[in-house]
Amino acid sequence: MHVFTCIFFLLINSASSYLTNKNIFFHNISKRNLKLKVKCEKPEIDGNIINYFKNIRKEFPFFNRKDCPVYFDSAATSHKPNSVIKKIEEFYINENSNIHRGIYKISLEATNNYENVRDIIKSYINCESREEIVFTNGATYGLNLVCKLIMDKIIKKKDDEIHLTYLEHHSNIIPWQEEIIRRKKGKIKYIPLKKNGYINIKKLEKSINSNTKVLSISHVSNVLGNVQKINLIIKKVKKINSNIIIVIDAAQSFPHIKYDIQKMKLNNSDPDILIASGHKFCGPLGSGFIYMKKSLTSSFKFKPLLFGSNIITNVSKYKSKFVSPPYLFETGTQNISGIISMGAAIKFLEKIDWNFFYLYEMYLYDLLIYYLQKFLKHKFIQLPLTNSSKTYHNTEYNYDIENGYNIIENDIGEVRNDPNLITNDLKNKKNDTNNINNNSIDDLKIYVHNTKKLGLKKIGILPLWSNKFSSFDLVTFLDFKNICIRSGNHCTTLLHNHFLKIPDSSRISIYFYNTPEEILYLAEQITSISVMLNEIRK
Repeated sequence: MHVFTCIFFLLINSASSYLTNKNIFFHNISKRNLKLKVKCEKPEIDGNIINYFKNIRKEFPFFNRKDCPVYFDSAATSHKPNSVIKKIEEFYINENSNIHRGIYKISLEATNNYENVRDIIKSYINCESREEIVFTNGATYGLNLVCKLIMDKIIKKKDDEIHLTYLEHHSNIIPWQEEIIRRKKGKIKYIPLKKNGYINIKKLEKSINSNTKVLSISHVSNVLGNVQKINLIIKKVKKINSNIIIVIDAAQSFPHIKYDIQKMKLNNSDPDILIASGHKFCGPLGSGFIYMKKSLTSSFKFKPLLFGSNIITNVSKYKSKFVSPPYLFETGTQNISGIISMGAAIKFLEKIDWNFFYLYEMYLYDLLIYYLQKFLKHKFIQLPLTNSSKTYHNTEYNYDIENGYNIIENDIGEVRNDPNLITNDLKNKKNDTNNINNNSIDDLKIYVHNTKKLGLKKIGILPLWSNKFSSFDLVTFLDFKNICIRSGNHCTTLLHNHFLKIPDSSRISIYFYNTPEEILYLAEQITSISVMLNEIRK
């Protein structure tokens, strides 16, 4: 390892520092120039939008560090703004007490602030009732809770089906497996995927039958970043069998997508259950929520997952009576400060212009692909997965605020070996980027979406893999350069084994507080490290 480290520091230049300030300023930007088209050239965006998000970045104290890491692991957990941190501090300084049972002032204040978060979430996702919001400690617990509730009341026979996909996080697979094994009831069916990683809706429709009880899917893949067409999926599934319970794992989508449950309901495309994790959307660790449709909880007399305090109306010697949802599922003392500060995170997100949010995120994603394409000059792996030797090139990107992000393939050709492609940004840096620009790495696979006029949407996640060196090596050396990305299977073994057919991957995940300068630095270091590791492994 020491040998690799020495070679690494000989070949790679030191990291750039990024300066941040302390105050945030949300300001209005004209809606002009919100459509961005890039064709075989560096993507561009209104500079006011870049400054808008750089101002928002100042609200995150993490980025005020002098040695601040270049952080591209927000799909694992996001950073927290001052308002969220302040809420945690305020609770422990001014309100530290238990809730619901105290009648003294600070307990009543804590209870009010805790319960107010249901109203904040209700308003944010525009659901029918605050009683549809169940607090949890995260998406994993939420999925386990939902699985047990459904298995208790809905899965009655061996032939009853739960439909999943290979895209799912282990938290949306293993609970179903274990409950089926334990109860000896139900079976799992995996919905076929298209080659581009999106659910094959036609095959899904054919697989639905009278035995289908549950469809539980992630809205966004935590590896591919592709956004499933859940509105269309839910509408078609409910049309075939209106009794199917639709569960949406929104752990990765909620930080990037604004939900409107009432609007979805008008189109008969609203989920029965939606699960989110607070720490993914700028909230604290150990917080989350479940949206559980009131008609669902009214139809089934669910029992609590855990038994204890806060969920009973009466206890006798041999039998107890329980409260109604959502309190039925919130046994014991909750993460009070975490839930209150999760509410602060949602109020923080409410201030952000979501039109700009998605435009900026896709600009950063495009910029990363642009730099990698120019520096590496190798063959990108496109989704849909094919054996084509063509590269990700000559593609026009359309940003459409209302309908999302469309990729329109115009022409696919080999990347030109043109030394003039080096950008002005790189020429102005002290780094020896001429060396970077002349590299060619055929063995580093970068999975990018090619949606072929389907108008599909994605978020800023980009997986990489090489058969010449370990994903862990790449991430380790990036860490030496003060860059944070993640390696492994990202709790998606089935996705890697059955769809990508690789053992693991390195994952870059972009969020609104990242900057174009960080994107450039990341691309430089991935290129340099990949070249080094590729040479060592020869």
